[in-house]
Amino acid sequence: MLLKVLSINGSRRKNGNTECLIQSILAPSKKAGAQIESISLGGYDIGACTGCEGCRSSWECIIKDDFAQVVEKIDEADGIVLASPTYWYSVTSDMKRFIDRCYSLIQFPVNRKEWIGKYQGTGKACVTAAICEQSEESALGNTLSLLTDFSKDIGMDVSDSVKALGFFEAGSIKADHYLLQKAETAGKKLFDRLKR
Repeated sequence: MLLKVLSINGSRRKNGNTECLIQSILAPSKKAGAQIESISLGGYDIGACTGCEGCRSSWECIIKDDFAQVVEKIDEADGIVLASPTYWYSVTSDMKRFIDRCYSLIQFPVNRKEWIGKYQGTGKACVTAAICEQSEESALGNTLSLLTDFSKDIGMDVSDSVKALGFFEAGSIKADHYLLQKAETAGKKLFDRLKR
């Protein structure tokens, strides 16, 4: 069976550091012959969640825009790479809107304190990654923890996470071979998990 890996980029920068980090994470899957698809959320029209609860009895958001296209890609993928640069201590607005709309990917069968994620028990695995201009880890804020906790909440198995600190100029991350090797190692963990 041909494995499919999807990367979701929260950055609008073309060939920026987030994209470079994603490509390093994807490298082991690509080398092993997996089907790779990479998307940038900035290329999709995804509006804000309105809190309407229209998704309460299904896994589908009732707002008609490009969100459903992205969910369809996630449905079809075996592995996910979810990455965002840090804007004001958190993910970008594109990534945050996407995450908020994924409220439709959880259900509350008994009460509001416990939920199940759409991908629970599916074996879908994920690597999360965050980039920050500042070198101090505190400036990363909740970027990485938000991506990781969100992925777990919707039922994905997070096999690893990667953080990159001190990168601003587009592509500057390419000079840090140690970090890119660490990203490749995370990508290998992902692919190994998918092969099980």
